[in-house]
Parts: sequence; C-alpha cells; structure tokens
Amino acid sequence: MNPSLTAGRAVPLFTALLVSMALAAGPRSALVEATFIEGAEIVNGSSSLGDFPAALREVATRAGGTCVKSEYVVWDSVDQLEDNFKQVLGSLGYSYTLLGHDEEGGHYAFFRLNKGNAALAGIWADAEGTTLLGWCSLKLTSASAPAALTPTAPNKVTAPPTASVPPPRTQAAPAPATPPPTVKPPTPKRGFISGLVLDPQGRPLAGAEISIVGTTFTQGQRTSFTVQTKADGTYSVRVPDGRYHATATIVRELAGVSFRLPLHPESGSLNTEVDSSEGGNLNFRWRLTGKKPGGGNGYSDFYGASVLLSYCGLPASAYCDARYSAITPGAAPEGSTVTLTFTPQGRLIDGTPGKPVVYSFKVAPLSPPGGYPYTNPNGGGRTTLGQGWPYHSQDFNDLPLGVYTLSATAALPDGRQIPLRLGLEENDVEYTSVPVKFASYDTSGYLKQLRIYLRD
Repeated sequence: MNPSLTAGRAVPLFTALLVSMALAAGPRSALVEATFIEGAEIVNGSSSLGDFPAALREVATRAGGTCVKSEYVVWDSVDQLEDNFKQVLGSLGYSYTLLGHDEEGGHYAFFRLNKGNAALAGIWADAEGTTLLGWCSLKLTSASAPAALTPTAPNKVTAPPTASVPPPRTQAAPAPATPPPTVKPPTPKRGFISGLVLDPQGRPLAGAEISIVGTTFTQGQRTSFTVQTKADGTYSVRVPDGRYHATATIVRELAGVSFRLPLHPESGSLNTEVDSSEGGNLNFRWRLTGKKPGGGNGYSDFYGASVLLSYCGLPASAYCDARYSAITPGAAPEGSTVTLTFTPQGRLIDGTPGKPVVYSFKVAPLSPPGGYPYTNPNGGGRTTLGQGWPYHSQDFNDLPLGVYTLSATAALPDGRQIPLRLGLEENDVEYTSVPVKFASYDTSGYLKQLRIYLRD
C-alpha cells in the first residue's frame, strides 16, 4: 500500500517495495486514503473467500461494532509487509490494537484500528507464501473497550483465485497449567563433570551446549571439553582429575534470526568449580529476564533484550535529522508522564505467549533555569526527555526476547493524552508505532541492542 499525499508530501507505506523511491501503483483502497502495492488484487465478493467474511464479521463484533463496508485483498507475502502496514497506518493517524492471534499453520492476526471517531476491524493472514487482508469499517455498537478475541474458525474457506490461504483458526482456550515434572540432577560420579539444564518453565532442556574448562591436577594443564544435553536435559563427560568450571548456551530462532543465548548457572556464579576426582554437577537454567551473574547495569548485563531510546531533542535537530529543526508546538511539558508500551506480536523465543511490557517515566523540563541543556533563538530546549536521564539516550533493558510493536504516549498535566513520534532511523521519526525486531551478531549469535528514535 502507498498512502496518498498528506501535508504536501508522500509517506511510504511498504518501504520494502519502493524502487528508486518511486511508489508502485496498485488498486486503491475503499476504506483508507491509500493504494495497495503493485501485484495486489482486490477480491471482494469472490466465492473463493468461503467463510472468511463470516470470520471477519465475528472479529468486528468482538471489536465492538458491525461491518459497514468490507474489503479483501490478496498478494504474495513480502518480508516485513505487516509491520510496514501498521507503521504507515500509524503515520496516517490510526492506532492499532491487537485483539488476538494464532500461529498454527501460518500467522493470523485479528485487529482493530481507531482514528478519532472512525474505527475498522480486520484479519491479517499469512500462510504458504500468500497474504490475505480482510478488513471493514465499523459501526460501533458499544463504547466499551474491545473484547479479548477468541474467533470461531470458518467451517471451510476456499482460497481466493490467486492464492491458497488457510482460514483464521479457532484459538483454543489454554489448558490448565500443569507443574513441570520433578527433575533431579544426575548423581555425581568420580572422573566426570555432569549436570542438568532446565528451560524457563523448569522442564528438561535438550540441545544446550556446555563448555567445560579446567586445570588438571597431575600436569597443571588447561583443558576444555564441549558436550550437549540429552533429551532429559542432562549431560556427563569424562575428564582428567582436576578442577573445572562451565558455561552454557542454547541456540534458538525467532522471526528468521538465530540467537545464541547464555544460560544461568544455578550456583549463581560462572566461577563455581568442582573437583572431578570426586565428581561434581554444574547445573544451568534458561532465563528470559534477570541479571547475569557478576554483571553491572549495562544493557549486556541482562538476559533480556534491550532498546536504546534516543530522543531527538528540542529543537528536534539536536540528535536527529535537520528536517526536525523547529521546536515542536505542543511538546510534552515538565510534569508529563511518558509511557512506552511493547505489545507482543506472537510468541516469545521460548515458545510461550508474550505479555505487554510497559515502561513509564517523568518528562524533563522544556527549558530549565539558565537554559540548560541549551538555548537557541527560538526559545529554550531540552536534550533529554526523561528526568534523571544523563544524556539524550536511555537504555530500556531486560525485555523478554520476542517481536513487539512499540507505541509511546505522553499524559499531560491537564489530563490530555498525546502520541509521541517514533522511528527506526534518525531521518524518519514519523510513526505512532514501530515494529521491534531484534538482531544477533553474525559471528557469535549474541543479542544486539536495538536503537529507536523518539520525538515530541
């Protein structure tokens, strides 16, 4: 999709599909001021949709309304298509609320969009290399918040003419939680280093890599061994008599990215040693969050992911592109509270459902006494957004590793709520929400910090 010109300029929707910054022309949407990308096909009224329209009507009901005008669009799946779809709808003034999702047999997201008094509801379906969007404008029947969504699957859906797309599936109610099995470490055995590795839920973790390093008693030689845990989460390796310590990692993939994640030593220290002549256990557990042993407060000292939030400053050219050179009218004043909301899009890296993560902080003064941090001919400014921030950037650490959408709002002293602008590049800080996808270092696979820009 490409949005129409607004405020005298074009805002790109699906940036991955731009060629030399020229927008590909496709069919025009009947619901928003935008055109779809080239290759998209509107399939309204097609008998091949089967029960997909019925599923959309159910989503609309759970979103607090009924469908007035519907639209169905199909095209070949493209990387980050859904994220860009949400980004640009945000740039057009729509807020996105995820009502539910299903990852079985594909990716299905059920959502609601709001812009002033206007509202839409929709289903985004990705499966077998094809994307199908079904959405509709809403006539609201209730002022209450949308209900949590557990959509009923259509009995049968025949794919649109150009693709094969499975229908949205029923999200079964979660089974009652069962306690993890009681798993005991192996009995220490002379001449061996052994141990047990558990996942975040306390279940045996297979395939974890254990690196054992030590010094032999007889010749004082440094020696090392590598072993993987078995299906029951245990490992055992014969070693020369000596003293040994160990580290452990697990490799997992999320959103097409491979990560090598460090595991937590149950002893609380990576320097814990055991005497192999007597036999000893070195046990580990996978933690999604929490501080690593012996670390400080830097972003790499936590098991969770980290976002570096960089404030553009006032005037906003302080640390961003010169296009943001003016002091923003209506900027959040001192006494406001900024809330960052990370909304999960699918499951976390360990396969468990994600939960929204919220950070809040108080806003720094617009122009402190004496002009600190600086002044300019247009009036005072600030280089830090949050009170207590030492600089224009701030780490938000220990986020459970997953894929999220980030939004930022400021609650003003007079009670008003205003959205702040976000971006993934310093010259494109235009969105009310941005996708949060983490990357790893190519060689080690360890987690990189993600930088996100924010302005008033």
